[in-house]
Amino acid sequence: MEVFSLEAPPEGRTGGDRRHAGGTRSRARVAIGTFDGVHIGHRQVLHGCDTVLTFDPHPLQVLEPRQVPSLLSDRRRKLHKLAALGVRRVAIVPFDQAWSRVPAEDFVEGVVVDRLGAGFVSVGQGFRFGARGVGTTSTFDRFPGLSTRVVPLVTRGPEGEPVSSTRIRRLILDGDVEAAADLLGAFLTLPATVGDEGRLLIPDPFVRPAPGLYRGYVDRRPCRLRVCRDRTVAVLGTVRTGTEVDVTFVKRASSAEPAFRFPTSLTDVQ
Repeated sequence: MEVFSLEAPPEGRTGGDRRHAGGTRSRARVAIGTFDGVHIGHRQVLHGCDTVLTFDPHPLQVLEPRQVPSLLSDRRRKLHKLAALGVRRVAIVPFDQAWSRVPAEDFVEGVVVDRLGAGFVSVGQGFRFGARGVGTTSTFDRFPGLSTRVVPLVTRGPEGEPVSSTRIRRLILDGDVEAAADLLGAFLTLPATVGDEGRLLIPDPFVRPAPGLYRGYVDRRPCRLRVCRDRTVAVLGTVRTGTEVDVTFVKRASSAEPAFRFPTSLTDVQ
């Protein structure tokens, strides 16, 4: 899979001839979004797309730093999930002040159409973009030859609650990592560093489950994990020697449960 970063287009109108707006040659099918966690709702937006245009860091890191949500995955795992879904290209917007000033139409013309060669765009319901968030799904309609798919919210559960990264974070913070995995389409896996006495330190940008005992893995080795109130994770079992590891949370556990056996059905993307 090809992965590359994009520079913000220069201020002012970016093109003018819209040379990619028509024609019969094959055009890219581009899904646009942050896609934190690549959950089952995101996968409806990604379906049938060969190219992804995503943002790293999260735009709120620049626009509203106090409102930045905890992350559900790091870039490496996000790219791994996208590749498993058949995506061939990922264009990353390194969102900063320059990108925040790009007008919505310049974003579509200069980036989506000209740079990525899009003939089809897939976005989620309510998607907004461009300077001051004035761009909406209707903005794409101004470009002849660029068809747009707007995916409605995916719901899951008896009450028909929308699947969203916010809902998944809430479940994780409540300790219900099983329900979170159902919406993620995979077990929650986060990067961590092995600290003193084998404690795992999950970096601050990432969500952490509620304090308690869990069944899970460290680098695919089954173990019990205790999330402590100081937000470190104590490993009650085998831990891989090293400094950088992946820690996976499967379900809540109790001290009376038998030893955890590695489930053969575990996959990164189900």
